[in-house]
Amino acid sequence: MQEIITSRLILRLMSEDFLEASLKEDKEKTESLIGLKVSQDWFDEKDIMSIRLSDYRNDFEYINWGFHAVGLKETNEMVGYIGFHTKPNPEYLQSFAPNAIEFGYVIFFKNRRRGYAREASVGLMNWAAKRNLIEYFIASVSPLNIASTALVKKLEFKKIGEHIDEVDGLELIFALPVDKLPYPYD
Repeated sequence: MQEIITSRLILRLMSEDFLEASLKEDKEKTESLIGLKVSQDWFDEKDIMSIRLSDYRNDFEYINWGFHAVGLKETNEMVGYIGFHTKPNPEYLQSFAPNAIEFGYVIFFKNRRRGYAREASVGLMNWAAKRNLIEYFIASVSPLNIASTALVKKLEFKKIGEHIDEVDGLELIFALPVDKLPYPYD
């Protein structure tokens, strides 16, 4: 099982089996597959589960870049998820930044404002940077999402554009060069 470890978190890659069990709300199987206690907050995320499961099935190479459960080391519970939208250097990002990859995250409501999104983001970016396949990280954020806008700015992402998402409406596009990661990735 692929894991990314940070000081307080374990980021565990979600498998195809995990996503299938999640869609069925099979809590026992879901928890055994991910090795974390899974809350109802995750089971309410059916849209993203379906999208990522389809992505996995359409491109086997994407799985390694897919979504990770964000788990707390201390309590062994899943408090959110984070992951890349595609493999490195997708065509839709080429007009914004060369050799880029976009990621997103959700921290469940009761676990917010504790720094988990920041810690998970830095952990995921460092993991990706070690693979030497990308030059930029991309984050698309609604201007109405004050917390995520503050986070990308705190991580020193710079606004490079905007676009209209079919589902979410206006999104600001932020980029961070790999060599400007907030914490070195040795």
